[in-house]
Amino acid sequence: MDMVDRLKPLDILNKSLKSPVIVKIRGGREFRGVLDGYDMHMNLVLRDAEELDSDTSVKSIMGEILVRGDNVVYVSPTVQKETEKDKGEGKGKGKGKGRSEAKGTGEKGTW
Repeated sequence: MDMVDRLKPLDILNKSLKSPVIVKIRGGREFRGVLDGYDMHMNLVLRDAEELDSDTSVKSIMGEILVRGDNVVYVSPTVQKETEKDKGEGKGKGKGKGRSEAKGTGEKGTW
């Protein structure tokens, strides 16, 4: 396999676009949300974002956020846990596509 065939970091981010991710930033803070956009500096836009505690429980609901790329430690795809889905029902957080859309499709609820 030569260099032309290898995936680059931005290619991987592109595959995660419009999907749920966890983003860890310098200082140890973690955020979970839907990756709505990014640029070549790895600045990230997350929608329906939540800050997570060290035990991955929701610390605070943030809505739409911009994460500056030079603070990003990692970006990881994620699936919403069943217990969190049960807690989140009926809250109506955020706008646009998200949790409620997956419920009607017969899929397991994803973020």
